[in-house]
Amino acid sequence: MKKIVFLIFSIFSFSFGEDVVFEYETPKTYDFNIAIGYSQTSGNTHTKSLNLKTDFVKKEDHKRIYFNGYVLYGESDGIKIAEEIDTKGRLEHRKGRVFLFWDLRFFRNPFQNFEYRLATGPGIGYYFSHSDKFYLTGSYYLYYYYDKISNNEKYIDRYFMHNIEERFKYSFNQNLALRQKLIYSLNNENVKDYYLDFELSLINRLTEHLSLQIAYLAKYQNIPKENTIQRLDTTFTTSIVIEF
Repeated sequence: MKKIVFLIFSIFSFSFGEDVVFEYETPKTYDFNIAIGYSQTSGNTHTKSLNLKTDFVKKEDHKRIYFNGYVLYGESDGIKIAEEIDTKGRLEHRKGRVFLFWDLRFFRNPFQNFEYRLATGPGIGYYFSHSDKFYLTGSYYLYYYYDKISNNEKYIDRYFMHNIEERFKYSFNQNLALRQKLIYSLNNENVKDYYLDFELSLINRLTEHLSLQIAYLAKYQNIPKENTIQRLDTTFTTSIVIEF
């Protein structure tokens, strides 16, 4: 804990003390970065391992193409002790403060008994505030889920989920920003079957192409796929982000 506090203090001290602005000569039509991090997990896994994350967005007038990928993997004495893959693609169209989109997602976590999960569906969102210093968005989307569950008896589960998502970003200065995301997902057939995903991260831009990020992620499932599965999983990550 002392190391974490020292790291956060160091990030703030550097960022507020050195207000260096990094600018591109011409506006970029895309954003692409890769983050390599060290994670500590709790819940269904208790590990310290490496993870890889990537974010890509292509900008074309009022259209956006997104791709996000996350991989966490850990072994101890040749035995797999952690595995998670989470990827999502999005096609988006913006009209003023409103944006329409369609998502496609793949998820795998055998430690939660998800051999894999496929999800897809449409959505609509709204920018309540959008500036260089602060933005706040809310969105609703309906996913069709196709889950392959791998517990004592393997089976396929199909259903619809309602999703409400909130995101915000606040920039303290040109180089230091705080981001937060909250997603509430509710099964269309059972109101007691819901998920909560919460993510909070602090990003410090060190150079034009290099940033340092610390992040906390919490995932809660109210009705796990098996009684032995814990409801809450948390991940704390420190990452180096490379921007292209």
